[in-house]
Amino acid sequence: MPMDAAARFRCVVTGVLPLVVISPPAPVMAQDYIRVDGTVKWLSGQTLTLALDGQVAPAYYQIVGQYLVVVPGQRPTVNIDLRDVPQSEYAFTRPGERVAVIGTVPSDRRRLLGRSIIRDAGQQAP
Repeated sequence: MPMDAAARFRCVVTGVLPLVVISPPAPVMAQDYIRVDGTVKWLSGQTLTLALDGQVAPAYYQIVGQYLVVVPGQRPTVNIDLRDVPQSEYAFTRPGERVAVIGTVPSDRRRLLGRSIIRDAGQQAP
C-alpha cells in the first residue's frame, strides 16, 4: 500500500524532530590565546600596530662606497584590535615602546583581537 506525500512527511517529522530536539549542541571551538612581543609603531583609536620581534623578511646587500653592507629586512607588523583591552593598559603607550600583547586570532586571520597588554616595568602608566 503506497504512502501519500503527507504521510511520508509526517513519518520524517516524527522520526527526525525528536533527534534534533534531544541532541546536544555542537561544541564551540576553543580559541587559544597567543602572545606576541614587539615594538609599538603607532596607536590610533582602538588599533595598535606592532612591529614583531624577529626578522622574517630576508636581508639584502647594498654597496656603500667600497663596502658591501648588509641591510636587514623589514620586521613584520600586526594590527591589534584593542576593543576588549582595558584602556588603562594602553592609555600612555608611545611609539617605540616595547610591549607584549595577549589575544586571539579571529577566523579571518587579518589581525589579533587583544585581551591584555604587558608593558615594561619602567614604562607603566602612572
